[in-house]
Amino acid sequence: MPDSYASFEALNKKRRILVVEDEIINQEILRYMLEEEYDTLFAAGGEQALGMVQKYADTLSLILLDLNLPDMHGLDVLRRVKENQYFSRIPVIVMTAEKDAEVESLTLGAIDFIPKPYPRPEVVKARVLRTIELSEDRDIIRSTERDSLTGLYNREYFYRYARQLDLYHKDQEMDAIIIDINHFHMINERYVKAYGDEVLTRIAGKITGFLEDQGGIACRRAADTFLVYCPHRQDYADMIEKMSVTMTAEGMRENKLRLRMGVYPNTDKDTDLERRFDRAKMAADHVRNSFSGAIGIYDRSMHETEVFAEQLVEGFETAIREKQFVVFYQPKMDIRGDEPVLSSAEALVRWKHPELGLISPGIFIPLFESNGLIRHLDSYVWQEAAAQIRDWKERLGVTIPVSVNVSRIDMYDPFLVEKLQGIVKESGIEEKQMMLEVTESAYTKHSEQIIEKVNRLRDCGFCIEMDDFGSGYSSLNMISTLPIDVLKLDMQFVRMAFKERKDTRLLEVVLRMAEMLDVYTVAEGVETAEQMLTLKYMGCDIVQGYYFSKPLPPDEFEHFLIEKKKQGVLSTPVRGKRKGMSRGTDRFTYDALHDQLTGLYNNTAFDVLFHDSDKEHIAVLIARIDEYEEILETQGRDKADYVVKSTADVLRGSFRSVDVICRLREDEFVIIMTRVFDSMQDLVTGKIDTVNEILQELQSKKMPVSLSVGIALSDREKPDGDLFGDADKALRQAMVLGHGSWVVF
Repeated sequence: MPDSYASFEALNKKRRILVVEDEIINQEILRYMLEEEYDTLFAAGGEQALGMVQKYADTLSLILLDLNLPDMHGLDVLRRVKENQYFSRIPVIVMTAEKDAEVESLTLGAIDFIPKPYPRPEVVKARVLRTIELSEDRDIIRSTERDSLTGLYNREYFYRYARQLDLYHKDQEMDAIIIDINHFHMINERYVKAYGDEVLTRIAGKITGFLEDQGGIACRRAADTFLVYCPHRQDYADMIEKMSVTMTAEGMRENKLRLRMGVYPNTDKDTDLERRFDRAKMAADHVRNSFSGAIGIYDRSMHETEVFAEQLVEGFETAIREKQFVVFYQPKMDIRGDEPVLSSAEALVRWKHPELGLISPGIFIPLFESNGLIRHLDSYVWQEAAAQIRDWKERLGVTIPVSVNVSRIDMYDPFLVEKLQGIVKESGIEEKQMMLEVTESAYTKHSEQIIEKVNRLRDCGFCIEMDDFGSGYSSLNMISTLPIDVLKLDMQFVRMAFKERKDTRLLEVVLRMAEMLDVYTVAEGVETAEQMLTLKYMGCDIVQGYYFSKPLPPDEFEHFLIEKKKQGVLSTPVRGKRKGMSRGTDRFTYDALHDQLTGLYNNTAFDVLFHDSDKEHIAVLIARIDEYEEILETQGRDKADYVVKSTADVLRGSFRSVDVICRLREDEFVIIMTRVFDSMQDLVTGKIDTVNEILQELQSKKMPVSLSVGIALSDREKPDGDLFGDADKALRQAMVLGHGSWVVF
């Protein structure tokens, strides 16, 4: 239970005093002196007194304590009152004739003394009133400087007292420490708020106990954030352990809450106090969501990062004014037809700093999102992109729509719609020519407000793309209700689908979901022909990524645009709802590209993938299972299928994720190794040796399995025919040499 200041009652109520005195005559004397002005309670012994303190703690203004009690010494009563954090605020006046007891009483927390025999009533009443008023003044100050829940300092007074510590202890090395509770918001969501408050109170108690032994001060800065300013130390692991608590909720087993600590050790006292704790927070954020460590230490690398960030922030206005921010454009290709066509582009900002060179957006975008500058940068990009759309339209006679990012912070701008309409009108373009990418995460907080804003933008004619879908925020239920025209798959979501075993089932589900929702799909981060082809046959509408082009500065994109115009591969951008489109029998399916037994690509997929591969830097390997016919004849179809599937698994696990593995025939596989040069021949043959070794270990000694392999490298010195034909010739030679052999053409 928190400190209570119930003694500040209505003026027509008396303050309450507990008199602890076993002598009846003394009780009556004190009653006579005090009852007219105070509500007076009496206890004749120590245990009775402690019980009454427990009962009336919220309303007691003072305890008058006799030391000579029948069941325990008064000093023991005083000690127990002051040791209890809920009772310790109640002032105590000791009543005694023992002069020797004064020092010990003061040490234990007594405020004043009334000697026995009692002095004149005026003296007793004056001391009582003065003690109560001083206590109430102290409580007022405490309520101002303390957090009402935890009893720790609030932020303002914490910094005030920390400055005093620096002033009076200039040579003392100090640490600035920040402590957070991991996933505290989930505690409040899973349990009642009172449970969360109990967590905070107990941790605050642990911090207070630690600082009483070690020195220092603490405050509660935010909901679950504590600041500690204490003498420099090294044993931070021991410190966080002592501040941790174990809680048990109803129906749940004991759970030790995980804390996260950030430390700015041996602080620079010339640095502003708030900045010192900002550095501690930076260290704490460094170990956010880390299961390997809960303590972050601010070090030189973090300092350099901080200095670099300050340099970027300070240079922002100049960069805007001098147009150091350059908008690059990445093509978005419509892959629905027989040949990919340029549909639109995405605007991506780059910073060409005059001193630091080209700065990655991965550095400055998160920085500007954290400090609010992203709104100014986004507005700059919108204006630049709109002007570029108009310029290409006027000079080249080509209207190329451009997608621009609208951050979550932008969505809270009350004038966002008017601002975007103003930019479009001023540039002389149409709303449909500037498509708006709103990140998936923007819809998750204050969703009703965001949805209302998005609906207004759509009503104005803007096309809305949900960006970064698959990054982990949305539920399928929420997606079905959102006002969007295009679903844009997150780059990492796409890449993960094609890693290792290339499990694209979830990707296919999302694409089918988009079809049911009647929205178009864009996949970003497409880097290989395999990815493009698979996405195409699964029904994806638009792709962008390095497979077609990296982001280009305006002049280079213009050349790309002119070339596509000459080739006649420009299209109208996807927009609005689908009409008459189906991913049914008129489209290839995922199964049409994959071998049903092994899950590898089949010969249909191989034809396309091989056609689109970089013929100058690949190796083609054709592998055949030795004695496959004998296995099929003597051991049956099940054993033969088992051998094929095992071989496919070994191949899949032995080659790189960028390599393409296909099953061409019943006993024959082909591998296209990408980014391979003639100098890497040992790498290629080494993989074949590894595959055969693994197969030998997996199969029965009675029927060992091996592969004969023919290899052809694209940049060989004396090419003879096509790559696939050369690899096939090499395979024939390898089969003559015997089981498990390979030949490089």
